[in-house]
Amino acid sequence: MTQATLADVKTLFEADFSLQNFAALRDAALATRENQRVLGELADGIDHNAGAAKALKKGAAYMILGRLQTAINVLQKAHPEEQVASIFLGKAHLDMEEPDEAKLVYREALAKHPDSRHTAYGLVFAMLSLNELDEAKEILARAKERFGQDEEITFLEGYHQELTGDYEGARKAYEAVLEEKPNHMRALFRLARWHQTWGEEEEALDLYETIRRHKPTFANALLNLGNLYEDFQRYDQAMDCYEEVLESIPNHSRAVMFLADARASKTMFYDEEGERRADRQSAILKIPVTDFELSVRSRNCLNKMNIKTLGDLIQMTEQDLLAHKNFGETSLMEVKQMLAQKGLRLGQGKIEGGSLRVPPRPMEVDEETLNQHIDALNLSVRSRKCMERLGIDMIGDLVSRTEAELLSAKNFGQTSLNEIKARLEERGLRLKDAPY
Repeated sequence: MTQATLADVKTLFEADFSLQNFAALRDAALATRENQRVLGELADGIDHNAGAAKALKKGAAYMILGRLQTAINVLQKAHPEEQVASIFLGKAHLDMEEPDEAKLVYREALAKHPDSRHTAYGLVFAMLSLNELDEAKEILARAKERFGQDEEITFLEGYHQELTGDYEGARKAYEAVLEEKPNHMRALFRLARWHQTWGEEEEALDLYETIRRHKPTFANALLNLGNLYEDFQRYDQAMDCYEEVLESIPNHSRAVMFLADARASKTMFYDEEGERRADRQSAILKIPVTDFELSVRSRNCLNKMNIKTLGDLIQMTEQDLLAHKNFGETSLMEVKQMLAQKGLRLGQGKIEGGSLRVPPRPMEVDEETLNQHIDALNLSVRSRKCMERLGIDMIGDLVSRTEAELLSAKNFGQTSLNEIKARLEERGLRLKDAPY
């Protein structure tokens, strides 16, 4: 780059700060590593105890350079006096995956700057990220009435539609935003997630790569891109994504974890045939007992015991069945012959590793447990990637899903399902359709 570009960085940094000035400074600074170095020196040169206006410049520069925690520490000195500082501070918290902190910042800023549309938009986005859908919708409606329809309103409406299950409406909203503003990073990201969720992985890859070409680093986009590369067994490219996140945000917890997983996956053997066998076994266990020709007595007894599928039946022993009123030796022989047709036997579902498996006792679960991140379950790489693909972030999200929903995900088989169920049982939890 020429000296003029370096001069531009200095000129833009020294000018009065605004959102437009920030965008120009970001583009100039990220053009080369030398420009980034110069911006860092300019920011470091501002006294730590400088006033709000100087703190805004310093914090904004650190945001451009990806030094988010440092940016937060500096921008707090200018919040809420400097409107733009509050906007950047909230965004930094969102980028650090701290929507609760962002919400607090935006609320405080909006109280001081009620005419700030970007602050209102930030507050709505933070609340949507926290799944506070009703209140977010009310604030969004007031913002639309006050500021009119624009790309950001359309995006937030789409995000609300996505979170409330109107996926097609969300897709159309994101596409409308991108028609007007092709580089709207959040719209690109949500649309990429839409394609990824519905199995359109090539389209998702293209969109994530588009985001990747823009700076500063969009961590969540790169993490999802890395996950997709791993699905295609392109582990080196996946590791590049995770390392790029860590270069911008050192010690990013998920990037560190995913990088270790990708490295391990390069040497990990996956028994694809074994997984197919497990999937076939799962399909057999879901066969309803009513599909078989049973006597009326046997059918009624099974129904009274709430035994609906072969999977339910193999959880029972001979003693369990014979203990039920009206279930005798004739019905027992009939059931055993039925199971033998599918290579199954009574009691099979209770034996794991040669020891009797006792189902855990149902227990009360508090909101704190349901609000824990899915990482708290310590899942395997494959299961964790499937949770990402299904958009399941919290334990509460997981227990609202059925077995069929999980098994519909690519690369999610019976082995992963058994792992999920075991981890949930450790906490006294079940999937939505699992019997107690």
